[in-house]
Amino acid sequence: MATYEELREALADYVEQAYKSKRVMRSLRHWNCLIYIEAIDLGCGYSMQIRDSQVTVHDGSNEQPDLIVQGNSEDLANIFWCDANPVSAYMQGVIKTKGPQDHVMRLDAVSLLIFLELNK
Repeated sequence: MATYEELREALADYVEQAYKSKRVMRSLRHWNCLIYIEAIDLGCGYSMQIRDSQVTVHDGSNEQPDLIVQGNSEDLANIFWCDANPVSAYMQGVIKTKGPQDHVMRLDAVSLLIFLELNK
């Protein structure tokens, strides 16, 4: 199990990796989405706001998210550290998403790009 702080650190690193990739930044263009990332074993989560190619992360959630991503803290941390393939995790049911399919597909694409960039 990852701690709240470890998960937050992994998420911050994930966002940093996104900014390093031109392909990811192109994918984020024109996508406005509030994603709530919930660590079900910790009973807490983070809000990731994507707006005009800018990504911000905040503890908790104050607004209704467009997309919810749920999983155990360890599985989420492994995805954010790029130790686990996010698409495989999703397909195997390790993480679950709730929200419109267009947001899910876009998140899958961006997540896979970050994973592939780091695991060349």
